Amino acid sequence: MAGKKLVVPIPTHFKEGDRFIATGILPSCESCWLKEKCSVLKRGWLYEVKAKLGVIEHPCKIHGKVVVAEVEELGVPLIVPAKLALEGSIVEYTPIYCDNKKCPLWEECTGRKHKLGRRVKVRINEVIEKVECPKGYTLYKVIGIPQRVNTRLKSERRKKTF
Repeated sequence: MAGKKLVVPIPTHFKEGDRFIATGILPSCESCWLKEKCSVLKRGWLYEVKAKLGVIEHPCKIHGKVVVAEVEELGVPLIVPAKLALEGSIVEYTPIYCDNKKCPLWEECTGRKHKLGRRVKVRINEVIEKVECPKGYTLYKVIGIPQRVNTRLKSERRKKTF
């Protein structure tokens, strides 16, 4: 399933097919003239470089130099229980409760890395790999896209008649 395509600055060493997770705007980016273009990327989301569009290198305080490229929005990397790791399915994602803060996957499992929240409907686009859990849980790393929840406005709600 193809995601949204965006034109953004990327580090010069990235190549077509490379994947990266957006970090969001950092404090050192505040004075940069490319800040508006970089802010299009959603923090914690995975992107894939589709094509470099420019050859002109622009200075960047974070990456050294950047070039303009087309990237595709793939989704959010998540760690889910095995029963939810089905490509194409829409599941209700809730971060995993874990008290093992020394685990290298703790931030991803508990949702602190992407901050999606609890009970979010997510379409599983890709199952990446099975991950080793020190507690013995059967977990998988997946790419998921949060689904828009349609809510009705107050004026559209049906009035109760008794």
